[in-house]
Amino acid sequence: MFGGVVKNFSPDDFPAADILDPASVPSLRWGIVGAGDIADIFVNTLQRHTKQQVVAIASKTPGKAEAMGQKYGISRTYNSYEEICAQDDIDVIYIATLPNTHLPDALIAINAGKHVLVEKPTAISKKDAQTLYQAARKAGVFAMEAMWSRYLPQASMMRRMLEEKTLGTIELIQADFGQDNRVVKRLWLPGASIVQDMGIYPIAFTEQFLGLPIKITATGKLHSPHSEAFASAVFEYASGARAVITTSGHSHLPTRASVSGTDGVLLVDSPFFTPSGLGLRQALFNGTGPNWRDESAVKGHEGLCYQANYFASYVAQGLLESPLHTHEQTVAIIGIGEEIRRQIGVELEA
Repeated sequence: MFGGVVKNFSPDDFPAADILDPASVPSLRWGIVGAGDIADIFVNTLQRHTKQQVVAIASKTPGKAEAMGQKYGISRTYNSYEEICAQDDIDVIYIATLPNTHLPDALIAINAGKHVLVEKPTAISKKDAQTLYQAARKAGVFAMEAMWSRYLPQASMMRRMLEEKTLGTIELIQADFGQDNRVVKRLWLPGASIVQDMGIYPIAFTEQFLGLPIKITATGKLHSPHSEAFASAVFEYASGARAVITTSGHSHLPTRASVSGTDGVLLVDSPFFTPSGLGLRQALFNGTGPNWRDESAVKGHEGLCYQANYFASYVAQGLLESPLHTHEQTVAIIGIGEEIRRQIGVELEA
């Protein structure tokens, strides 16, 4: 802090993490729609780290649901999304299909009266996301985007530090996520988006600290007329704060995040949206301070389990949306991604 008293940090400045006991929430019966990689990870972590029950899997690709079912001891499999959603003994449907089909796939479940957890991004367009959540609210079912980073232990710690103004006034946030994913075909299909699929993590990270920007300035590089290879954006806020986010589907990036305040800097270890670690540093050049590491048994993408426990808790409370990531916030974040894509020249659907 230039010209003032430097704040020194100790391990006590890290608040305790809020972690739901898996046994404290209802054991919901889950149906899985889509049998790709993320569905495989989700089923694995539910079985390992929660009391949630996966009772059925559906895929339109012949043999995929059966193969996943055999792997996890789930005997009921379907080739029809309508059929799995019609089962009376299923409480919630996890939508794990391609983002551009999330809306129609989720509407099948919603219209069948099922709660839905929709893999991020909810949709590629703000309009489709609004349609999905409006339909869920009208049907009286709980609907949530699987922005799992909001439900990690470290996320609860960061929220507490924000409330307690541990860093003082937030002035700058930086976050990035990039991998050379040119061989991952689904990311380059018409209707796919690097900004919405990968860049949504940095965008969501900035939103939880600073809210919505009043100005967005973006630059980038196209992979094709309908998809982006790289994007970087500066967000400006009414408070005078700034955020800088970068995402790439062509290059590996550090995948770290930092929050700079008048009293200190918070570092979030890579990958910042998985269970990782935090560092507190003085507001000085080469400032020092303590570190915290997530030493639990939940590693990497197994962190998807936390959102499932919160989901079950919210359903038990009779809620229709997540207090930690509301429908309005979800839609607005997708809208930011849409604006970034527009500015760098992606041909958006009308």
